[in-house]
Amino acid sequence: MTLLSSDQPKKIPLMIKDKNAWRHNLKAGDLVMMKHGGMAVITSVHRHDDMWHVDEPPPPPHIEMTYCDDGEHGSCSSYRIERMLSESR
Repeated sequence: MTLLSSDQPKKIPLMIKDKNAWRHNLKAGDLVMMKHGGMAVITSVHRHDDMWHVDEPPPPPHIEMTYCDDGEHGSCSSYRIERMLSESR
């Protein structure tokens, strides 16, 4: 058993039936396809661990990104991402 120190992010146990579990693994540098059809590079991920209750699914993280087509910066819920195209290293 490993204990997390207070400076490490809290690990969220993901439910196997959660078809959106991949959204909780997004990180800065990932290239994603947005639901509206454009591509974006994630620049920051904000998790809502403080708002999560164990008896319900964790809320999706909020992301900040730069759109590839016009260089605009934006932010939204990760539910607006259709799929991950390329994972950052």
